[in-house]
Amino acid sequence: MTETAANPANTDTSDLPEPTDENCTRHVLQAEEELRLEVSFLGTKIETTCVIELKKGSCELWGVELALQKKYTLDGGFKAALFTWHGCVVDVTCEHLDISYSSNETAANVAYVNTHAQLEALRDDAAMNGQEGPRVLIVGPPESGKSSLTKILVAYATKLGRTPLWVDLDPADNGVSVPGTLAAVPMAGDSAVVETYATGGIPIGTTPLVLFHGTTTLQPELYKAQVTALADKIQLRLDAQKDVQPDENNNPGAAPNFFNERSSGIIVNTNGWIQDEGFQLLLHTINVMKITVVLIMGHDRLYSMMSNHIKKIADTAVKPKIIKLPRSGGTVSREAAFLRQARSRSMKRYFYGDMVEPTQQQQQGATTTTTRVPQLTPFLNQIPFKELTLYKLSAIALSASLLPVGMGQSTDSIQVQEVELSESLQHALVAVCHPHAVAAYQKSGRARDLFQAGAAGFCAIERVVMDTDTVHLLCPCAGNLPSKTLLLGDITWME
Repeated sequence: MTETAANPANTDTSDLPEPTDENCTRHVLQAEEELRLEVSFLGTKIETTCVIELKKGSCELWGVELALQKKYTLDGGFKAALFTWHGCVVDVTCEHLDISYSSNETAANVAYVNTHAQLEALRDDAAMNGQEGPRVLIVGPPESGKSSLTKILVAYATKLGRTPLWVDLDPADNGVSVPGTLAAVPMAGDSAVVETYATGGIPIGTTPLVLFHGTTTLQPELYKAQVTALADKIQLRLDAQKDVQPDENNNPGAAPNFFNERSSGIIVNTNGWIQDEGFQLLLHTINVMKITVVLIMGHDRLYSMMSNHIKKIADTAVKPKIIKLPRSGGTVSREAAFLRQARSRSMKRYFYGDMVEPTQQQQQGATTTTTRVPQLTPFLNQIPFKELTLYKLSAIALSASLLPVGMGQSTDSIQVQEVELSESLQHALVAVCHPHAVAAYQKSGRARDLFQAGAAGFCAIERVVMDTDTVHLLCPCAGNLPSKTLLLGDITWME
């Protein structure tokens, strides 16, 4: 890592006018200090926002640099940290700011950027030799900073023109798609922005591959099947890029394949289940994803368990590097209520987009011009019962005593069961199956053809009208659904 040094000009406030807003607080950060902010949710009827403006110097939010003199409006609630390498002055305007303090205990940030530098060296080698880049798996207990480190490594990589694949295997707190999913998305420099990094949401300008897990609680058999399917799809994508060459005009001095997604590698975020069966699922992920680097967030026992397991792997097999990283001092626990509201916001953003400043046309006739409006307008689709087919995932596992000696279960452990529409399904989130997945299932009768395929999109059941046998689906856009075959889980959402 290059040595950092404070710039006194970055922390001089003598030439800056004093804030005029009574809710504005000015923070002066020295080199390698961090400003930690916590803004809670205030409920569905009260909108709370936090405006952050970098007045001087430079700072970053999980690796994404803030622009000077630009006001970033973030929706509450969130828990985030602004880090500076050379010092800065930041104004934070928030009426309901719970916690804000600065800290110089940021050794973890230095460790993270050093880790990024080591990954960059692996990417350079991969680009020079026409090979795949590092496959990184980030593991640790709940609330240990896994998601934050994932964002940091993705942002640092995209700054250098890399296009890594961001894979999120946490259905409870997915940073790439809605809750109850496993997803992968290619990231570029314009996809990592302050607003979505701070409060979550699908990265801008991306089209993630999303598999519907159906619940925020990990289902082991379903999880293993979907992680395997996701790994296969990622491999197919990377294999298709073996012969792709970069445009030399982009960077004449770059090594061959510098801009190739293949050499940029993948960065995988996991859930916090590390005990017992959870540990076995981590080992399964390492195996099928062909992980080459495992980053363990401040957990000695997990580091020891993982290291001992890697030692047992045959010498002929590729052994991943195991690296233990310190846990950031800014990592805080999120209460169950906070997580619940964050999931609700994630689903609302899927349908309505971010809150943005109103256009001139929207402002006409309004009593105030300060109220922000949804970026998107969803569509309410009314469909007769007879046109829809609704399936729910169900797990079946036969006892070994019921099977012939030495024989394993021949059918898939995950099956789909058709569900009749009823009023009890109101507010349920459903995944729309791709037409090719529906055709494959109708031909083979195998449930895996549905749950291992990427979802075409998501809808929310607004109403089930039994008198007219119609269902009202809230859809993110107008027009016909890609298919009339839907997957149901236990995820619900109500505006």
